[in-house]
Amino acid sequence: MARIVARKGKKKISYSVTIRLKGEKSITRSFDTKGEARTWAAEVETEIKNKRFKDPRRAQITFDDALDKYLKTVTPQKALTTQERERRIAKILKKNFGRNTLLPEITPSVVSKYRDRRLENVSAYAVRLELALLSHLFTKARKEWELPLENPVKSIERPKVPKGRILFLKEDEAVRLLKECKVSRNKMLYPYILVLLQTAMRPSEAAGLRWSQIDFDRRSLILYVTKNEPRTVPLTKTVLTVLQKIKKTNSDHEFVFLKGEGKSSQAQNIPSSRFRTSFDKARERANLPKLHMHDLRHTAASHMLMAGTDIRTLAAILGHSTLQMVLRYTHLLDEHKLKAVERINSLGIE
Repeated sequence: MARIVARKGKKKISYSVTIRLKGEKSITRSFDTKGEARTWAAEVETEIKNKRFKDPRRAQITFDDALDKYLKTVTPQKALTTQERERRIAKILKKNFGRNTLLPEITPSVVSKYRDRRLENVSAYAVRLELALLSHLFTKARKEWELPLENPVKSIERPKVPKGRILFLKEDEAVRLLKECKVSRNKMLYPYILVLLQTAMRPSEAAGLRWSQIDFDRRSLILYVTKNEPRTVPLTKTVLTVLQKIKKTNSDHEFVFLKGEGKSSQAQNIPSSRFRTSFDKARERANLPKLHMHDLRHTAASHMLMAGTDIRTLAAILGHSTLQMVLRYTHLLDEHKLKAVERINSLGIE
């Protein structure tokens, strides 16, 4: 039942309403008029009886605790690369929003200021990833943890998506890179980079490769953990030969490239990071300072397209669910387009 008490202040009278229902915590709120108090009490009592009331006091959880809960219950369900990224972003968010900040205190205004401040130091793409994690945290808190919160990220504008960066190696550059990889102290660097260049796999997909995924007879391998659906990747004869050579000396290990990893290992974090240092040194020696490891995927895709591979087949090899991502490579075909129109140079000419 609701109990309304008039309280006389220095300038006006306010009305304090307290709701007490069996099995529920009491709720108290003050209003300027008795009518407002009665209306609120009736609405809240009805919501409580129908199990629809969301007590705002339940949202008094700190951002630090909420994010820790997210990392413990939500993040482990994602791909290893995503898990690593979210743990890294979580540290940034905690540092910027404050560990003792309550979730309701993170308003659209607070988030927009954070966005603008971060854009002064990092790329728009990085800020979008940070806001995506923050947004998903509030969505989980509202829908699954049943906290009476609104998602502040939905009320602000996110930085525009920057145009995709596409850099690919020409044939002589690829030769230079592989030559330097061969002389690396990391003996697995050359076969690993060769596989990236001739399969268009993502760096972490190739780095975490297991022997059980490879079918030598069918000259292919299957990727189960990807950004989209599991996919089969065809292998060139060159790659097949290199893998067979590794298997002769590395067959006791579960992983192809991660030497020393036992069967109990989950190839934690980002497996391609095991090659980061040796790759950086090789690219510098090859005079390719702007090259990123992911550019090898672009290189493979670009050369397959220029060799005549149709768009749909290329999309299947890359693992893209739509053709939109593949179409961005078509601007690389200017020289091939010119040769194509030259074939009709005499069309209509006597």
